[in-house]
Formats: sequence, C-alpha cells, structure tokens
Amino acid sequence: MEPSLTGNINFELIDVWLESADGIRITDSNGIIIAANPAFCKLFDKQEEDLINQPFHLLYHPNIQGEIIKEYKDDFAHHKVKIQLERKAVLWNGRKVWFEFSNSLIRSLSDDNLVLSIVRDISERKENELKLSKSERQYRSLFNNTSDAMFVCYLNYGKTLGSFVEVNEKACQILGRSMTELLQLDPLHVIFENKEVEILKFIDRLNADKSIIFNAFLTGKSFDRIPAEINSRLFDYNERPAILFISRDIAERRIFEEKLKQRTNQLRNLASKLQSIREEERKMISREIHDELGQMLTVLKIQISLLSNKITNNDIIKSKFKSVEKLIDNSIESVQKISSKLRPGLLDELGLIPAIEWQTQDFMEKTGIDCECILPKEEIILEQEKSTALFRIFQESIFNTARHANASKIFINLREVNNDLILEILDNGKGITQNQINDPKSLGLLGMKERALILGGSVEIKSSMNSGTLVKAVIPFINDKSN
Repeated sequence: MEPSLTGNINFELIDVWLESADGIRITDSNGIIIAANPAFCKLFDKQEEDLINQPFHLLYHPNIQGEIIKEYKDDFAHHKVKIQLERKAVLWNGRKVWFEFSNSLIRSLSDDNLVLSIVRDISERKENELKLSKSERQYRSLFNNTSDAMFVCYLNYGKTLGSFVEVNEKACQILGRSMTELLQLDPLHVIFENKEVEILKFIDRLNADKSIIFNAFLTGKSFDRIPAEINSRLFDYNERPAILFISRDIAERRIFEEKLKQRTNQLRNLASKLQSIREEERKMISREIHDELGQMLTVLKIQISLLSNKITNNDIIKSKFKSVEKLIDNSIESVQKISSKLRPGLLDELGLIPAIEWQTQDFMEKTGIDCECILPKEEIILEQEKSTALFRIFQESIFNTARHANASKIFINLREVNNDLILEILDNGKGITQNQINDPKSLGLLGMKERALILGGSVEIKSSMNSGTLVKAVIPFINDKSN
C-alpha cells in the first residue's frame, strides 16, 4: 500500500513508511491529515480511509480536542512546532495513552508548510516511570522521616570511601549541618574520627560480612562527639558498590547503661562485703566450736576417765564410763569435722595449697572418686580474700561433680601464668548442657562466677554431654615471695 498523499509529495523510502513500527503522519497547517502509515492507523484503531483529509484532533476525546488543535495552530503560526513532545491523552474510544511525538517541518512542492510527525506509544514506559517516581517519593519519605540518621557513600577502589551522596534530614539535625554541608563530607570525618586505620579494618570486615553493627562517635559541626550505634550495609547504588550507614543516637542508652553499671558494681560490692562477713563469721564460729566446745569435751573426757579409774570393783559401772568416753570421742571428732567444714584451719594457718590437698584427701575418702592434683611446689603468697575465693570455687566444683556428674576421676591443676593464678578442675563425668550452665537457678555456678568477678577474675565452664566438665577460674595476683 502506498501512502495517500495529495498529489505533489514524492517519497523515495516507501518501504520505511510501510514497515516502520512507529506511527508516521503528515498534517497541514490546519491539522488536516495528509498521509498516515499503517502503524499510525493501528495506534489510533482507525482505517486509513477514515483518517485521510480529516483533522487529526478528532482522534482524541471530545473533552480535549479544542485544547489540542489550538496548541497545534498556535505553534504553527509562530513557526515553533515542538520538535519533541510527550502527551498524555484520552483517545476517541476512551483509551488512555501516552504518546511521544517527534515533529519536523517540511515543505511541499506547492510551498505549503507541512508537519511530519513520528508517533510512539510510550504508555508502558511512562507507567514504569510513574511507578519508579512513586517508589522514589516513598523512599524519600521513608528516608527522611525515619528517627535514625542515614548516610550513603560509594565504596571506591583502593579501599577508600567517597563523600556522602545521600543523607537524610535526621542526620542534618543530629550533626547540626545543612544537607549541602554534609554532602561535602565523608565517613572518615563524620563517623571514624579521621582514623584511617579504622576505615581499612571496617572495609575488610564489610567486604567479608556484607553488614556490620558497631559503636562509634559521630562528629558534629562544633566537633562534639555524639555516641551512636551504626548499622552498616554493603549494597549496589546506581550500579556502583555503596555503603548505607544507619546511625542510632545512644546517648540516652549510655546514661542508663552507666547507671546500670553503677548499680551492678554496688550490688557486686555488697555481695563481696556479705561474703567477707560470712567468711569471718564462719572463721569465728569454727574457732569457737573448735576451741571452746572442743576443750570442754576434752576436759569432760579427762574427768570421766579419772572417775572410771577410781572404780575397781564394779564392772557394770566401769563399762558405762567406757561408753561415755567413746561418745565423747565421737563428739570431739564431730566438732573437728564441723569446724573444718565451716572454715579449714589449714587455709588460714598454712595457705591455699595445703587446704586444697587436705580437702582433696578428705573428698576421696568420703566419695571414692579418684583425684589427681598438680599443685605448685612452693606456697603461693595470696591475699586472704583471693585465697578464700579460690578455695570456695574449688570446693563447689568438686562437690558438684560428686552430686551430679557420675564421674570416677577428677584432675585438679593450680598454676601461675604471668600475673594470673589459674585453677582448673576437669572431670570425666556425663557433662552438663549450656542451658544448665546459664540457668539463673544454678546458684552454685553463679556464686563461683561472682566470687571471681568481684576480684577482677573470671570463671569459665566448658562441657558437652558425655565428655566431662571443665571449670577454669582465673584470679589476677602478684606472688611476692619476699613477704
């Protein structure tokens, strides 16, 4: 099919006219369609014979026809036909479309000015653009209305961070800077306090983990340091690797944390004082029982023995005295045991190592569990508070093994490492779970940890089912053998 032209227009590229995917039309100064290719007819759902010699504005909805033809004639009269034009329109059949027009003036053989228009349906593209624009607006709204400061910068080659390319209003508010000022800065000055070494470490970690949460101090306009928790994430932005920093102000949290820390220290100091008082009370009660009650029982035994010796002709009474003497001996032994349980005299008189040796021997005799000790050959000069804490941790560990572990062997190792005293108790029992270790109701384990923490040390418990349990206590000390 050849284009329907009015006599005096000659086209050499007929194939282009017929096969073009874009609509092509030619209109005169009054907007009358002189020619239209098949693609144009398809765009407007019209036959060619229905278009030729008809005004083009009739292809649109009656509500907008007057506006369209007026704009066309005004442009034509001023010789300012828009070369590139996008138009949203409603067609004659009610269909809503977006068209892109590429216009150019041409002169016919009769010297009349005509307009050649190439028309494309860009409805799908415009729909995507509108969705993208809406998404952009939603992103901007979310980005600027969040309660956290946000920064975006590019990750450059060579492990450097570029200037910020995006910042939100909260960031400007927190740092006391305008958006223009912030976009001229970079993370090195705002987040990392000019510490280039920290930047390199951060980039290495981020490349490996893709996201990192860390604490930092943001640098404000007046060089004030603002405590913040930074959530950083690696992502693609404009087809380049970039980093999103989400900063949460934790100044208030730090105040609460400091108060909590103070309260914890107060409670820990109180617990330490209570433990010291309890140990002193145990020592006093142990001494009173051993010295007072023990001496009284000894004197009573001597008196009974003297009375028994004076009776020579009554075997029955003599036998009764022997029974009383035996009962007194058993009482004296019980007093000694009770006194030792309250506070081993060896701990105060000879020190930690003899006390552990005595307790180990007593434990093996009572439980039948074999114990192997590796202890320093020389006595360790240790403060009484630390000596007591280690001994109580040792006692709690071995008695826990006897009560719960079903073990047949315990290995005990006490040694000095640098300025630490390390006590390890390892059994071959059934072990305990991590939940049991962390159970707040496990007061014995909690007590061991608190004893060490009060003294600046630690207690670590490692175990797995059917593989035994290791209790490792570390207490800082200085062993002054010259004292």
